[in-house]
Amino acid sequence: MGAARPRRWKLPFHRTISAAAGGGGGSSSAPCSPSSRSSASAAPPPPPPGHASPARSEAWAAAEAVPEEFLCPLSGALMADPVILPSGKTFERACLQACADLAFLPPGVEDGGADTLIPNAALKAAIGTWCARSGRAVPAPPSAEAARQAVLRVMPPAVAAAAKSVRTTTARRVAVLAASTSNSSYSSPTESTSSYGSASEITAAEEDDAKEEAPRRRIVKEVEADPPVATPVDPLEDDVVGKVMDADDDGVVAAAMGALREATREGAERRRALCTPRLLGALRRVLLLPRHAPARVDAAAALVNLSLEPANKVRIVRAGAVPALVEVLRSGASAPEAREHAAGALFGLALNEDNRAAIGVLGAVPPLLDLLTSPAQYPPRARRDAGMALYHLTLAAVNQSKVARFPGAPKALLAVASGAAEPGPIRRLALMVACNVAACAEGRNALMDAGAVASVSAILLASPSHEDGGTADLEEWCVSAMYAMSRGSLRFRGLARAAGADRALRRVVAEEGGGVRREMARKTLRAMRGDLDDEDGGGEYNDLTGSSAECGDGEDCGGSIVSDGLMSFRRRQRELGVSSCGNTAEF
Repeated sequence: MGAARPRRWKLPFHRTISAAAGGGGGSSSAPCSPSSRSSASAAPPPPPPGHASPARSEAWAAAEAVPEEFLCPLSGALMADPVILPSGKTFERACLQACADLAFLPPGVEDGGADTLIPNAALKAAIGTWCARSGRAVPAPPSAEAARQAVLRVMPPAVAAAAKSVRTTTARRVAVLAASTSNSSYSSPTESTSSYGSASEITAAEEDDAKEEAPRRRIVKEVEADPPVATPVDPLEDDVVGKVMDADDDGVVAAAMGALREATREGAERRRALCTPRLLGALRRVLLLPRHAPARVDAAAALVNLSLEPANKVRIVRAGAVPALVEVLRSGASAPEAREHAAGALFGLALNEDNRAAIGVLGAVPPLLDLLTSPAQYPPRARRDAGMALYHLTLAAVNQSKVARFPGAPKALLAVASGAAEPGPIRRLALMVACNVAACAEGRNALMDAGAVASVSAILLASPSHEDGGTADLEEWCVSAMYAMSRGSLRFRGLARAAGADRALRRVVAEEGGGVRREMARKTLRAMRGDLDDEDGGGEYNDLTGSSAECGDGEDCGGSIVSDGLMSFRRRQRELGVSSCGNTAEF
């Protein structure tokens, strides 16, 4: 007997997709191992780069779930061109256009709430990055017909049937018109006259249908960044854009930003003339590129000056400036002065109600919270602008939830409000933001989880009983915060009793001339006793917080939980010569 022939073993280095998934046939040539058994039910590991076939790439891509925020609520598909509505919701642009064509309001959008479409550049970039990482193809915009079918699927059956019948009738009329026009070329004079007569009748019917459909098509419209009027181009615009796009020397770009900053201080007319898509695109480029860091201070200051004009606020947001400002706030390479101007620009943009939800969706809330609640890192003026920006942003419900959900935000706000070493205006701003957050149930729960009832009660108990300067303002906002958290919350009653809030509130009620503050304290005491619930006290609550008649400066007060309590703050601003309309300082 000769020596046994050595046996050659074939060991697979890469497991197949079916084997990794653990499903399929029971006969497999791959040897079983403890690691393979334990990972049979787990998610498959990422495929090695450069070795995946197209079929395998598709299988790996299908195995990874698509993030819900990347999907259009109407079509359920990845968004190729996401746009933000003033309500804060994001949709595919083509689907919103289909909604306009079908005279249909998307779910969760109120009438008139789809008048402004703001491109969500940050979400579009995130979708592209996710597709590249997961091996998926970047989504393409859906066709008009595909978007229409997607909208019809989410419409109520009766409304969808009516929309289909209207379109079928219109298409039939167009076909008859085309046929009659074609036949008229070969008909006799008599027949030709008859054909043209019928065609004119169809055209008249078409015009009537168009008149009926015109109001429906106005449901969703995109606000143009610039009116289609031939206006002369400012010579400085061409100079700045040319230097930013072509100059290799950073000093040239910095000088151009300095000249632009000076020009935006000349007057309102010059600021409106310079607020063009080309110039805003150049500013965005300077703020985003790291090599232009020395020019960021002047670029951010120029944006602050441009945002002073009400007509420019929506243009700036639509031009994509918000992600650039957020990057300046987040970047460690940004100078403190650049961060201060970025916060001031966001404050100015947040004064426009239509911008608030979009600014929050584009990621401005976390860096603004960090700026407001970091006393050692930032100067008081930067923190003040961040606080005012947050106050106006949290007038929108979508941003109230963002602050409530952000890890550590309620505790950080309460720490600033309770800090004895903090400046009085900063403490007041932290309480103002907390009051707005308490307008939603999620915000009330988050604040109470963070100990807001005990913290605010301690501030009230520690404040003197006499009214002087900032102490009275702080007390007013403390009462407003307690009043906001008391809305229909059984949990609040126990927390307030344990914190001794009744003593501080009784003192406020006993004061003379307390006005709205005294009334809010009285209502809060009633809520602690259980005498005021949502059914019986809803009207009284709205009398305190929803009165827009008292907003003498014309601002929208409806979004704040303490609208009337804010009036004394606005009066003091006017007495100090500070406009309540926003940031009027030029930089």
